[in-house]
Amino acid sequence: MNPSDIDARIRSSEPGRRLAERRPLTDDVTDVVMDMLINHSLPPGARLNIDNLARTLGVSPTPVREALAGIEAEGLIIKAPQRGYTVAPLIGLDQLHDLIELRLLVEPPTAARAAARATARQAAALRRFARTPGAGGNDPAANRMDMTYDATFHDMVAELGGNALVRETLARLRSHLHMYRLYHHAGQAAATQPEHVAVARAIVARDPDAAEQAMDHHLRTAIKRIDSVFAAASRSNGRTGGTAPGSA
Repeated sequence: MNPSDIDARIRSSEPGRRLAERRPLTDDVTDVVMDMLINHSLPPGARLNIDNLARTLGVSPTPVREALAGIEAEGLIIKAPQRGYTVAPLIGLDQLHDLIELRLLVEPPTAARAAARATARQAAALRRFARTPGAGGNDPAANRMDMTYDATFHDMVAELGGNALVRETLARLRSHLHMYRLYHHAGQAAATQPEHVAVARAIVARDPDAAEQAMDHHLRTAIKRIDSVFAAASRSNGRTGGTAPGSA
């Protein structure tokens, strides 16, 4: 990708405009880059130059370096000797199915444990969070907020389940990052929230069986939604001669 194209896209993003208006923090730089990774303004394989990014954002290289180090830890960019940072490749649909299958083995019983273990206050907090209004829209910042909401809800359930190893394992899968990066355009949050609420409601009711079933239904429905998006994109790209999401 031409560096001038990257510069223009950064400046046109909402976080980029915020950076131009006030003194930036590392979190602001992270938001800019994350938005561009999720919506493919920085495509897989693109090289990221710290000095160029700093100059474009009007900041010193330090917050850029710190932001990229944090994003590397999430697996979205890769640092190679003598080459610097490049954008990580997308995972494929088959790999995403594998991730969901693993989560199906772990998360439904974890939700059941959460229903058995959570205090009334903890369960009520989970339900309040599940009902958090979505960001709305389909711009990169909204997609990132929806992704954060999704990941946080599942992490809260894992925490209430009481198994630290399960919680750590789910975090390391980074499946939410992979899903939103593959299907950033799909607008899944509105469909996902009622399923989260159903899980939380069962936990509030201290009903392990209902919590397990609600989480199982949520994950299976999520993969069906993804398959539908992929099929629609494949049909569309077949007409235009392009490639389907995740085929790169």
